[in-house]
Amino acid sequence: MSLFSATSNFTRNDAPALRLFRKSESSDDEDKRLKRREKNRVAAQRSRKRQTQRADELHEAYECLEQENSLLRKEVQLLLEEQQRLTDALKAHEPLCPVLNCGMTSTSSWL
Repeated sequence: MSLFSATSNFTRNDAPALRLFRKSESSDDEDKRLKRREKNRVAAQRSRKRQTQRADELHEAYECLEQENSLLRKEVQLLLEEQQRLTDALKAHEPLCPVLNCGMTSTSSWL
């Protein structure tokens, strides 16, 4: 339903005022729309910035954890090598040791 048909006392002399009213109303709507778009653009920009920052933080944490994991793997390898050396040393020492040869204990249960 248009504003013309809704206005019962409308005359031709009222047409310029009505056009001005519509233009003003449409201008206000346009202003609101532009403000809303600008506000949305800024919010989206902030959101993208936060998302990028979070991704950077996660990547940095990932790099630190990868480095820590690598160091721990090296430490495990060194400890396994030390365990093997100590096991070999104990096996070599067992036949010569009077304490271990008493028959009461066996190093095989330790290993």
